[in-house]
Amino acid sequence: MIKRCGVQILVCLAALLCALAGPAFANELASISGRITDSQGLVLPGVKVEAVNINTNVAYSGESNGDGLYRIPSVPPGVYRIIVQKNGFSQIVKPNVELHVQDDVALNFGMQVGSVSQTVTVEGGAPMINTTGAAVGTVVDQTYIKNMPLNGRSFQDLILLAPGVVTQTTQLNSTTVGVGKTGEFSVNGQRTESNYYTVDGVSANTSIGGTTGGCLALGWSAASGSVAASTALGTTQALVSVDELQEFRVQTSSYSAEYGRNPGAQIAFETKSGVNQWHGTAYDYLRNDFFDANDYFNDYLRAVDPTLTKPALRQNDFGGTLGGPVRIPGAYNGRDKTFFFVSYEGLRLLQPQPAFTLAVPDNALRTNTPAPLNQVLNAFPVPNGPELLFPCTPGDPNDPNCPASGQEPSGAAQFVGTWSNPSSINATSARFDHVVNDKLKLFFRFSNTLSNQTALGVGGGTPSMSSALSYTARTYTGGASTVFSSRLSNELRLNYTSNAEATTDTIHAFGGSTPVDLDKLTGLGPSALINPFFILGNFSYTFGIDRTMDASTQSQWNLVDTVNYSLGRHQLKFGADYRRLTPFAVPHNPNLLYAFLDENSVLNNSGLVLSSSNAPGYPLIQNFSLFAQDEWRVSPRLSLSLGLRWEVNPAAGATQGTKPSTILFAGSGPDTWQLAPQGTPLWQTTWYNFAPRLGAAYVMRDKQGWETVVRGGGGVFFDTGQQLGTLSFTGPGFFEQGSINFSPFPGDPAALAPPISNPPTGPFSAVYGYATHLQLPYTLQWNASIEQALGASQSFTISYIGAHASRLLQQNSFQSSVDANGNPVNPLLNSPNGPGTFVVVQNGQTSDYHGMQTQFQRRLSRGLTALASYTWSHCLDYGSVNYTFGYERGNCGTDVRHSFSAAFSYDLPNLGRNGIASAVLHHWGLDDRFIARTAFPVDLTGGTIFDPNTDRRLSSGLNLVSGPIYLYGDQCAQAYGPGQGGTGFLQAGQGCPGGRGINPNAFQDVTTGLGNVPRNFARGFGAWQMNLGVRREFPIYEGLKLQFRAEAFNVFNHPNFGTINGGHGQGNFGLATGTLANSLGVLSPLYQMGGPRSMQFALKLVF
Repeated sequence: MIKRCGVQILVCLAALLCALAGPAFANELASISGRITDSQGLVLPGVKVEAVNINTNVAYSGESNGDGLYRIPSVPPGVYRIIVQKNGFSQIVKPNVELHVQDDVALNFGMQVGSVSQTVTVEGGAPMINTTGAAVGTVVDQTYIKNMPLNGRSFQDLILLAPGVVTQTTQLNSTTVGVGKTGEFSVNGQRTESNYYTVDGVSANTSIGGTTGGCLALGWSAASGSVAASTALGTTQALVSVDELQEFRVQTSSYSAEYGRNPGAQIAFETKSGVNQWHGTAYDYLRNDFFDANDYFNDYLRAVDPTLTKPALRQNDFGGTLGGPVRIPGAYNGRDKTFFFVSYEGLRLLQPQPAFTLAVPDNALRTNTPAPLNQVLNAFPVPNGPELLFPCTPGDPNDPNCPASGQEPSGAAQFVGTWSNPSSINATSARFDHVVNDKLKLFFRFSNTLSNQTALGVGGGTPSMSSALSYTARTYTGGASTVFSSRLSNELRLNYTSNAEATTDTIHAFGGSTPVDLDKLTGLGPSALINPFFILGNFSYTFGIDRTMDASTQSQWNLVDTVNYSLGRHQLKFGADYRRLTPFAVPHNPNLLYAFLDENSVLNNSGLVLSSSNAPGYPLIQNFSLFAQDEWRVSPRLSLSLGLRWEVNPAAGATQGTKPSTILFAGSGPDTWQLAPQGTPLWQTTWYNFAPRLGAAYVMRDKQGWETVVRGGGGVFFDTGQQLGTLSFTGPGFFEQGSINFSPFPGDPAALAPPISNPPTGPFSAVYGYATHLQLPYTLQWNASIEQALGASQSFTISYIGAHASRLLQQNSFQSSVDANGNPVNPLLNSPNGPGTFVVVQNGQTSDYHGMQTQFQRRLSRGLTALASYTWSHCLDYGSVNYTFGYERGNCGTDVRHSFSAAFSYDLPNLGRNGIASAVLHHWGLDDRFIARTAFPVDLTGGTIFDPNTDRRLSSGLNLVSGPIYLYGDQCAQAYGPGQGGTGFLQAGQGCPGGRGINPNAFQDVTTGLGNVPRNFARGFGAWQMNLGVRREFPIYEGLKLQFRAEAFNVFNHPNFGTINGGHGQGNFGLATGTLANSLGVLSPLYQMGGPRSMQFALKLVF
């Protein structure tokens, strides 16, 4: 009974805890603590310590206990005046103490005997370094948020300021399926779906598709709530707009038990609140291709098509904010009590796409193909490049048309094109804060982000097919903070998020094409997926076109509660976190793939038709966590952080409709496995996921401004293990594949769609299952660091970071043995289209990360703020995604050995004193962002083989035979050129992209095994880029100013290259196929690092 209703019972316990504890606030809040002594160094109990926000006049208070220790919890980020009072002692005032998100600031005070009316002012603000905590983290505050050049006003670039953070690898360049493919960043070697994002203390891991222009599909890891929300353009406005973002913190290692759910970075965003004075902004940011450099590949591919021009770019990002006290004339004055902050951001964009080549039907094939299939061929752009040839053997009796050159026409020709995609964003939000009394404070925030994008050539397809995506992200978050006494307080927040997406693919005229109405030709409705697909030139050239519609939603409830209690030298925290996700995707029904496998099948209109039907699924995904944390001030120099977190993440269930099925592992192997009855849990919930945390900080030197702190920590950090939890919603009961038929296009589409049996009976083409006792992946993390204050405004930290991840998810395919007739022994897999497959999700992979990380920080002093980090690291694993075939230990896919990231903001000195000089030379600022890294690994593979020993399909490896691994300059051009010994991919006189390629002749395919070339053996290109901004402020009136900004991204126009084709035997094996910005895959390529130089200009009114 307990296991059957376990999560429901835990939810009830969490609700009871919240009811007993009272309302509270969010875990993005800061705290202040310290020790109070008299002039003799003796501790002082009963001292009142008050933190007063200088902008809202809202006070937060605490009182010292018998050990002289005080703590003020649940303090929102901001600038405070600290007041220390006790009868018989002079009052102490410490102004301008700035608190950041999740700060735990230690402020010790020594009081002098005297009258309370006497005030001693202590200058210096908050200490530069944390003297009590063991976590490794980075705060990105208002200085960087408002001043750094942010391409498209999307702030993902700022997350890279934290050491140990790298982008998604360039080698995936696909964000549709699988663990390790749909996240944005890898942190300390973790998979990209292992980061946890929060906005105002609640989960923001509510992505629908996890990809630019993507949609949700059940079975994808984004459906499990493992990826942060983004807009249709792949920008961060779905989280929060830049002008409403107060600051954020990135915690990367050994954070306390209060934080978890995922073992990667904990990225907490805090939104702005209103204050007593009216404040606001109005802005407009402009971009135009007139000021931009051309994409490298646009220039490069002019060797194929000299008429290529730079595609148009038009961007207008406009909006404003307003905040202040709530006032109702004649009825209510909210000064010091009730505040509001509203924001609107609108973006209108025409986004250029770099030139690229694709195969299209040649003119002869279009002319000679019978109707109505010729209408499909004419829907592709007309070729503007050469005929595409494929190798043949002269004199081969099976190919009498093979010419003496050994290359014959394939029926395909080359098309090169550029275009621009229109997009838009409308993001609005409103936040209200209310002080009920000195014990109770409330807030509520609503956000609504609408975004649209029309993209041509999605996923490398034909640009005569466009995909129109509409995305809506809505969040409702409320919280409260209650102080029961100087020792007891509580924090509570509740969130509901509803994200919705709709996509429509249409076929239109482009590059001389003639649109085709596939609905009319087939007689099917808009829910069908119709996909004619062509494979020509002995499988060398592929192209397809389709028409379909998608719709999906992701809904979240998130309840988080934390109790704070002071007990002597111990600051205790207890809390609960419950999250409920209900993703849904409208399936295509039916799916029809018309495959034409060679030129003759096209000319005879005799294609292979693969049909399938889909039924909707309604998954339910739940997460529950409890934690206890003790921050123990052992002595004035030594602090310990002790914690325990409990994670419960059951298998996905169903809220309604068909229940998913899994595999019953009967007997000894795939020959005897069966389909478990519907309603059987996909895997058994594990109840013993306890994650201990331990950290220590020791102040070696406590001289003010020159403190030295040694800290270290370690612990266990679980992942949800649910990233593949919805795979079974795409298997039996939800998916049925029809028989493979040879049929002329379009045939009788309605008759081709198979009915779905429920309960499912089989046989099946694929059956999905999970290890019965599938367990949560976990990571052991540890770190040691030394932080040195360098005066009142600077610090330097050097850290060693280690991580070992175990029980990572992996996906294996198994097939039944066959009888004498070649049919599977297991009747469940005796599909009419050939032997089916068992797909099993298991634990198994491991990874290891070791790194040296350094960071320099300078807060605003003499006009200069700076933040710089360097990481030297190595990551090894047995597979960086869940379905790596042939698991082999090697470099992680995100293994970047060296990375450097820096930012500075400098308010230039005001030069000149006379009217003309001051008008010209005053109020200037310079802002710079620089990033550099070494290359990502490139995995080199051969063809797909079947291993009879393990019953698995494997991606075969390669053998290293002879010759240099890399080719440069003329050597590279010759290896890929049209001459003898070349692959024929490049035109005569055309060099390799970036002047370098991986030598195709140095490797040889293997027929069995993995070969002697290790996984992720080769390397792509390193990258570096500088973004520079210049600003000038024009004071208009007291408190009112106009700011002009000019920003250059990749100011030196340094070409950075992305994906390298690692498929041996393909014509462009070993060559870069695109720039870095177009290869990172997850967020918008326009706003990623690695594009051509671009300029952005802005006017901003600030009051």
